[in-house]
Amino acid sequence: MASAVSTDKSNAVIKFCAWLGPVFTLMWLGGAGPTSHWTYILPPSAANTSAQTLQSYMEHLVPIRVGCVLMIFSCVAYTAWNTAISMVARKMEGDRPILFYIQLVSVAACVVVVMFIGFFWGVAAFRAGETSAEVTQALNDLGWFGVLFTGAPFFAYQVALATQILRAERPVFPRWVAFYNIFVSLFMFEACFIIFFKTGPFSQNGVLVFYLPMIVFFVWICSMSALLLRAVKAEEAAPMVVATEAPARVVASA
Repeated sequence: MASAVSTDKSNAVIKFCAWLGPVFTLMWLGGAGPTSHWTYILPPSAANTSAQTLQSYMEHLVPIRVGCVLMIFSCVAYTAWNTAISMVARKMEGDRPILFYIQLVSVAACVVVVMFIGFFWGVAAFRAGETSAEVTQALNDLGWFGVLFTGAPFFAYQVALATQILRAERPVFPRWVAFYNIFVSLFMFEACFIIFFKTGPFSQNGVLVFYLPMIVFFVWICSMSALLLRAVKAEEAAPMVVATEAPARVVASA
């Protein structure tokens, strides 16, 4: 009885964390988009001069600073959401859950990435107009590289989760979710092309490096949230199925 109560409480926490995926999406996109006057969701060209970059900050200093606060604190929601998925997926491994630990380390790295995006853009806005335009541009570039050039931990997490699902005899997520995660991980790698181009589809404001990976990433977050809720509900329903089938087996054997 105590075990059942403990499981119910644990599942309630996991359900709450599952909803933090959409919360993270709203906080990060809200901070990078409307709150900061669309400074980052409609990204400027990497070919802009340092003077143009400085001007974009000077025109919207307060909105950018508020947006950076939202982006930094969104990492709290991301941490809880990603950890909840890993806790549920942990059940698919045995007594040496190496893939689970790979996910936890990857989550830690992902959170640092998410936090430092707002950190660098925030510092750029904090000193805009007081330092040289080149310093502001460099800090702005660091933020953009945080968004697009740091896909490795996200890639590692998604591949580890996919491997868990494919290896499990009884996966908590449908098998197709493994291939879906592998598909999404490819876009985490693709975004790294930012380092080679300042203009065109593979630049920081390009369709293939910014818009497509960002859409795929945030759709992945919302869809994995729904799948996590579904997995928890399936776990809660399993004891009820066993309880109803047990008397039938007893009667049949009699």
